[in-house]
Amino acid sequence: MSLTRTQVSLSDDDRRVLDAVSRRTGRSMSALIRDAIQATYGRAGDLDRVEAALAATFGVVGRDVDGRDAVDRLRSGSRLAAPS
Repeated sequence: MSLTRTQVSLSDDDRRVLDAVSRRTGRSMSALIRDAIQATYGRAGDLDRVEAALAATFGVVGRDVDGRDAVDRLRSGSRLAAPS
């Protein structure tokens, strides 16, 4: 993994949290920040996979299909029935 040095400004509270977690886990502050980024935003490859899936399924449903009707047909159970 290639790393790029980046300067980040943190509030005093954020810094205290990272320091405490770093001491408790033995992980560096940089590693904790990378973990948080990946947990929040995913990994670069995740976006590529999502875009590929969207591209592969684009146009599967024709324009003449009403999205609401399609979802209703997929759902099941009486809980979705209109109240009488």
